Amino acid sequence: MENTLTLTAGSNEARVYEQPPLGEHKAVLVDIIKSDNEQTKFGVKSLLYFYFELEVLMDNNHPFLVRKKFTHSLNEKSNLYKFLTKWRGKPFAAGEEFDLGTLIGCGCVLEIEPWTTPDGDVLHLVDRARTLGKANWIEPSGNYDSDRTRQRIEDKKLEDQPYAQEEPAPAPAPKKAAKKKAKVEVSEDDVPF
Repeated sequence: MENTLTLTAGSNEARVYEQPPLGEHKAVLVDIIKSDNEQTKFGVKSLLYFYFELEVLMDNNHPFLVRKKFTHSLNEKSNLYKFLTKWRGKPFAAGEEFDLGTLIGCGCVLEIEPWTTPDGDVLHLVDRARTLGKANWIEPSGNYDSDRTRQRIEDKKLEDQPYAQEEPAPAPAPKKAAKKKAKVEVSEDDVPF
């Protein structure tokens, strides 16, 4: 197994993770999880986790499940804005709204790229998504367990909680008056967002 990564837990148990192959793969978005109050290197943030199943299968004949993590923001400089803009092939109009839930079940081409950790390990991570015509979308396998994934995220937050309390969170900025949002017309093209 050339695409594996071994991690050792605190109890000295080694766990081997099969990494997805590098390159471009057809994928389907199977879940988006919002996690509030997560400690990041930039303070406490709301994060979004996008979970994709790849067309390529692991050794156990289940599709690879990969994730991409974002700060919950559609600011033009945010990674979420850049990711969605590349996926849909066009930028968002000023004030445009959309329901992230409409993305679940949508297909795309995901690019998996290598990333080296400070410890020297090489991880295979989602870099970007590109548009894929609806006729070429893959179907979710039905193997994804959203409850289990959500529980893992909550458990991880609890593990990180002592570290989050070492530095006080910055005071929230005063809220600005809400702007009236423009309605978005939905077209019948291959990318429904």
